[in-house]
Amino acid sequence: MIKTGFLANGEMLGWEPEKLFSFIAETGFDCVELIDDIIFSPDKTARYHEEIVKASEKYGVGISEILTQHDLVVNDEGARNANTALIIENMKKAAALGVKTVNVFTGPVPWMPDSITAGKQVSFTQAWNWVLGAFERILPEAEKLGVRVAVENVWGMLVHDFYTNSYLQSRFDSPALGVNLDPSHDILYGNNDMDFLVRSWGKKIFHVHVKDAVGVAEDGKFVFPLIGEGRVNFGAFFAALKDIGYDGCASIEFESWAYRANTLGGSHAASAKPMLDALKRYL
Repeated sequence: MIKTGFLANGEMLGWEPEKLFSFIAETGFDCVELIDDIIFSPDKTARYHEEIVKASEKYGVGISEILTQHDLVVNDEGARNANTALIIENMKKAAALGVKTVNVFTGPVPWMPDSITAGKQVSFTQAWNWVLGAFERILPEAEKLGVRVAVENVWGMLVHDFYTNSYLQSRFDSPALGVNLDPSHDILYGNNDMDFLVRSWGKKIFHVHVKDAVGVAEDGKFVFPLIGEGRVNFGAFFAALKDIGYDGCASIEFESWAYRANTLGGSHAASAKPMLDALKRYL
């Protein structure tokens, strides 16, 4: 059975574990996603991490995935190495919490003002060499830890859709390497066939993000609207996931920023229940 989850964001990032996990459970989710910059920040102590584990067990809410997303396509070699090392360190911390899946992306991060563009400031050859070199360090560590590395396609990045992620996956023979399947980013590149995407990835799907999309992959020319308002065929998407036997988490990644600001009063938590209700219609 596919589990339901929610990616904690907004004001939820400041909640203590007891409040966060009780909210997730009471709303009706099976699991929650956490962000490494928050739970592994320097101010978070060993006691805080113990509270996370206790709250998870108390409320029966699993941690489906920890996002450890750091840019691997930057000109500065020291920054690239530091980001790679941070991903590895956070994999170790995730494993210590009993979390077996981490989410990574490749970069460059298009919404950052100092971001570079592959094919412009740096060649595609160089950009791919940087990313492949980072994964040559990351994957052996993941295998030792028993952690799965779920690569997410993200618009504007080197790995941004099914085909670019397929290239990355083809370069390594590692059981630790798979995908975080977020259909919204493929939509922005015209890959609309959900049945094809799901069946092509198959057992490589380590985690799923539930997010809709409409538009094209250019800054200011797309939105991630409410579930069902974009171009993702969620009926076909979940039918294919069930057919291949996916029983992991389908986690809502709510990024309807204008709706959050203008309709929900800026509250990210306010999106959880209506989005879960929408998701359950497809499950």
